[in-house]
Amino acid sequence: MTRLQRAGGRIPQVIGATAALLAAMFSGAGAAPALESAAGPGPAAVAGDNTTMPTGDNVVRPPTVWTLDDVVRIALSRHPLVNKADADTQAAEARRGQAESAYYPTIGLTAEYARTRSFSAQSNASSTVDNKSVAGNLTQVIADFGRRSASVDRAGALRDSFRETGRSVRHDVAFAAKVAYFDVLRTGRILTVQKDTVAQRESLVRQSRAFYDAGIRARIDVARSEANLYGARADLVSAESAVKVARVTLLQRMGIDWPSDFELSYSETAGEIPGSLSGWILEAEGNRPELKALLAQERAAENALSAARAGHNPVLTGAGSYGYAADDPPLRENYNVSVLLSFPVFSGFLVHQQVVEAEALLASSRASVTEERRLIRLDVEQAALGLEETSQRIEARRKEKDASDENLRLATARYQVGAGDIIEMIDAQVQAAQSDTTLIEALYDREVAAARLLRAIGRGTAGREPAGRPE
Repeated sequence: MTRLQRAGGRIPQVIGATAALLAAMFSGAGAAPALESAAGPGPAAVAGDNTTMPTGDNVVRPPTVWTLDDVVRIALSRHPLVNKADADTQAAEARRGQAESAYYPTIGLTAEYARTRSFSAQSNASSTVDNKSVAGNLTQVIADFGRRSASVDRAGALRDSFRETGRSVRHDVAFAAKVAYFDVLRTGRILTVQKDTVAQRESLVRQSRAFYDAGIRARIDVARSEANLYGARADLVSAESAVKVARVTLLQRMGIDWPSDFELSYSETAGEIPGSLSGWILEAEGNRPELKALLAQERAAENALSAARAGHNPVLTGAGSYGYAADDPPLRENYNVSVLLSFPVFSGFLVHQQVVEAEALLASSRASVTEERRLIRLDVEQAALGLEETSQRIEARRKEKDASDENLRLATARYQVGAGDIIEMIDAQVQAAQSDTTLIEALYDREVAAARLLRAIGRGTAGREPAGRPE
């Protein structure tokens, strides 16, 4: 075919493309959507809490971009466990108010109307009597020698315990959200590595087939490179699934169900947390809400013991009533005032057993406090060692990645010139992919380890320490 014939064959294509371009230029508004579609979506709008599901069939909105602080903030405001903890604290506050009600008098108002009909056998006659009364009554415990104050203090301590438990729940929710956030980033980067690995192995398959067709390599090179490619594609499917699971998990950890097309903004990595192990342990003992909750429960147990022992004490009660009553009108004024001092003499050893129970519960609470202090120390030590281990592992993984990349470069060059075999090439690709993956794992393991240390020392909802971006 001559050049003129080839050019003539392309003339209709050129004319068609030119006509389409002119139509797009003169179509006005119709060209903008096409150009926007070709260029892809615009810049993502940063929305910290755009978690409301859109309505309608044609709703178009930019993807939501969350930072780590956004993820933690949304989790603390939306997660059901946080709402439950707040409700439990509110209920405990109400129980304290119920205990305080014993300090106030009891006031009541009664009104009564009664008709009584009686029959006398002697007179063989019946009589009817109407009784009407209205009265107000007041009862006040004047002194119970420690019962009320101990009950109120116990309810207040339990309220404080629920409040600290709520703080602990917030720390747990924030930590779980952080782990899920880093897991989405980790799986996303591993997915990118798997995609690059598949591209490398597809290139190797094409190269081995070309060598085989040219008679330079044996058929076994093609078979091994294809097997290597299929393995990479299987790993890619697993990586894609892991990304989907991680994204769904993050939404669940945040306590929301929408949006599903979110993006994550990652700009900093975990740095050095200032302080020493002994300082972290002291800070943890002062900050950890779990320990504060147990200390509050210990105070509640002490007050419960005081209330139980007060069962041996007398109770002084005052009562009074004032009203009007009569069988027939008019109603006549009447009142009653009384003071009662009651002494418990014998109750079937009830008070004694209540005291024994309160003493046992107090001993149990004190043992729980001691054990919690030991667990906090262990938690801080493990978190500190974990952060140190991940930091050291990152340095080794970086050197491993550099060596693996160099090995892959040399193996590729040797294979291209015929000096290396397919086994050497495949081993180099596998090693390079593994080194990339393990480095990513180490980087985000350090992020999680830093978050775990912050949780251990009682900064569960705090952000990360500033540092540079991981390489």
